[in-house]
Amino acid sequence: MLSVIQRAALLLTGLASAVAGVGVVMPSAASAAATRYEAEAAPATCDGSIGTNHSGYSGSGFCDGRAAVGAAAQFTVDASATGTATLTVRFANGGTSARPTDVVVNGAMVQAVSFEPTGTWSTWATRSLAVPLNSGSNTVRLNPTGGGGLPNVDHVELEAADGSPPGRPAECTGTSPIKCHFTVSPGNYTVTAWIGDRAAAGNTSMSVEARRRILPAVDTAAGTVTKQVFTINVRQPEGQPTGQGGTGTPGLTITFAGTAPRLSGLTVQPATAPLAVYLAGDSTTCDQFTAPYTGWGQLLPTHVSAGAVIANYGDSGESSGSFLNNSALFPTVKPLIKLNDLVLIQFGHNDKSTSASAFRSNLTSMVNQVREKGGVPVLVTPPVRRQFSGNQLNSTALHVNGVGVNLPAEMRNLGSALNVPVIDLTAKSEALVESLGPTDSAQLFLRQSVDGVTDNTHFSEYGAGKMAELVVQGVRERNLPLVGYLR
Repeated sequence: MLSVIQRAALLLTGLASAVAGVGVVMPSAASAAATRYEAEAAPATCDGSIGTNHSGYSGSGFCDGRAAVGAAAQFTVDASATGTATLTVRFANGGTSARPTDVVVNGAMVQAVSFEPTGTWSTWATRSLAVPLNSGSNTVRLNPTGGGGLPNVDHVELEAADGSPPGRPAECTGTSPIKCHFTVSPGNYTVTAWIGDRAAAGNTSMSVEARRRILPAVDTAAGTVTKQVFTINVRQPEGQPTGQGGTGTPGLTITFAGTAPRLSGLTVQPATAPLAVYLAGDSTTCDQFTAPYTGWGQLLPTHVSAGAVIANYGDSGESSGSFLNNSALFPTVKPLIKLNDLVLIQFGHNDKSTSASAFRSNLTSMVNQVREKGGVPVLVTPPVRRQFSGNQLNSTALHVNGVGVNLPAEMRNLGSALNVPVIDLTAKSEALVESLGPTDSAQLFLRQSVDGVTDNTHFSEYGAGKMAELVVQGVRERNLPLVGYLR
C-alpha cells in the first residue's frame, strides 16, 4: 500500500504531466513563491467595508471600498531584498467603467493603472504590476483617482525580485533563434519570459505566431536576467483569419531571436479576462505571414503590457463590406467581445468602388454590433499610400476612391455623428510621409533594392512600426481604455 507521501507525490507528478500535456508550463521549485496578503486581514486596511456578498473571493472577505477619490486599500508587504518585485492584484469590477488608481509604494506614487470592468462583481481578474521595494517592510497603497473608487479588492500576491528563473522548458529548442512551441487551445495566455543569462551577455527579441513582435531586441549584460510578462492571443489560423499566406501550426509558437538570444526561463498560463483589443482591417493591418510585408497590427503588441492583449483579425484584400459579411471575420470577432473591449476598425484601401452610403452603412453596422456586446468601437482612418504629386500626396494616396468618395472624411463624419472615437491615421501618416518627402519616405514601404519588391501601399517592418506608433498616439489622445496598459 502506498503511503500518504507516496500518493501525494504521484498526484503531483500526474498533475505536472497533465499540465505539460496541454503545453502550460508550471514554474519550477527554483521559482520564488508568491506571498499572499488578504485585503480583510490586518495589517491591511480598507477605506470602506469588508464584503462577503459576492462569491469567488479568497480568505474571509474582500475590500469593498467607498465610492470616492482616495478611498484606498493598503497592504504591508515584506521583501527580502531591495529591487523590483511583481505585485498581482486580484479584483472584481462589476461596473461599466474602469477604475483609475495610483499605486503608491512607501509614500511615493510609482505608476497609474486602470482596473477594467470584469463583467460582474463575482467575476475576479488579476493585474500584475512591477513595484520597487526596499528590503524589509513596505507599504503598498491602491489609491483611486476617480469618483467610483476602487474595484472590490480580494488580495495581492507578491513575488520577490530575487526569485530564480525556472529554467528553459523542454518545449524550447535551438540557440539562435530559440524556438518554443506549446500545445494550447485558442485563447489568451500570460507568458512570462526571463530574458538574459547568468554567464553570458545577450541581445534578445521575442516574437510569437506569424511574426507578431512582442519585444524589440534588448541587451542584457552577463549575470543579468530580466523578467518580462506579456498577454498573448492564440488563434488558428495564426496569421490571417482566412488562411492567406499560410495557417501555421496549432498552439503557441514563441521565437527568441536577436544577435545573441538568451533565455533563462519561460512559463505559459491561461490569462484571466484581459482587456482585448480586436483589430478589424486589411493587409496594412494584418499579421502578414511572410516577410518583408508587415502590418502595423504586428508591431502594436510591442507597446502593450500584460493585462491587455492584441487580437489581430485584419485580413488581406478586405473591404468594409467583405469583412462585415465573411464568416471568418467580423461574425467570428463579435461573439468574443466582452464589456469594455476595444475594436479598432480600419477600412478604405479596398473600398475602391464603394459608395459613400454603403461605406457608412457597413461601418455603422460594425459600430452598433460592437456596442451591443458592450465593447468600445474605434474608427481608424486608413494609412496613406506613397503616391506623390510634387512634394504632396495625391488624392489616390489620401483615399479618394474611384467613385469620388473621400473615405477618411466619411469616417470622420460618421465618428462625429455616432459619437465614436476616431484615430485619424490618414492625417497622421500623411504628415509623416510628406515630412520625409518623395525619396526618404520609401523606407516606410517596400523597396526593390532592400525588399526585392516595390510596393507603395504595404509597409516594411520599420514602416509598420511607425504606423503602430501613430495608432498608439491616437489611443492616448482619445484616452481609450488601453491607455492604462501602454508601455
